[in-house]
Parts: sequence; C-alpha cells; structure tokens
Amino acid sequence: MSDTIKPSLGNLLQVLAPPLIWFLHLTTVYAAEALICIGPAAAAATMMAWTTTLATAAALTALLLTAWTLHRGNAPHTQSLGSSRFLHGVSHLLILLSLLGIAWTILPTIFLPTCA
Repeated sequence: MSDTIKPSLGNLLQVLAPPLIWFLHLTTVYAAEALICIGPAAAAATMMAWTTTLATAAALTALLLTAWTLHRGNAPHTQSLGSSRFLHGVSHLLILLSLLGIAWTILPTIFLPTCA
C-alpha cells in the first residue's frame, strides 16, 4: 500500500464542520427573524434578542469544541492525517472564517431594529 492519505468521512467532516455550523447559525437567525416578524410586534425585539443570543452561543460553543478537538488531535480522523497537516490547517482557517461569518450574521440584529 502507498503512504498517501486516503480520503475518509472523518477528514471530510473535519473540513466541513465549521462552515456547516455557520450555515446552521445563519439559517436559524434569519428564519427566526422571518417567523418572529409575522407575529405581534410587542414581543418581537425580546424574542429576537433571545433567539440570536442562544443561536450564537450554540454556534460559538460548537466551533470552540471543534477547534479544541483539532488542537488536541485526539479525534480519530486527525490521527489519519500523518505528516500532512494541510487538512488540519484548512480546518483551522475555516473555523476562523466561520467565526467571522457568525459575527457578520449578528451585526444586523445588533444595529438594526427588529422587523425593520
């Protein structure tokens, strides 16, 4: 057998986890905005603030857990990388990009009025 790295589901999940977390956060925040704005406007601001806070906390926790797992290297899929650290580096860069995406997603909810 050759010493090349064989693609595996673990490697794919390692690379795709951060963008998927960001996508779920984006979808949750904007779907909540759409659904909350359908109802009465009295409680919309409070409901949106709580939804955004909870979704952001969950996304940041998931990203930090992903980064911690990659940093420790205890995940089964990171041990199969061998001497090649390309996927490991790409995963860390995607975590940073996803953090920026989450920050960009919550900016309108911070600076614009709810249901504007």
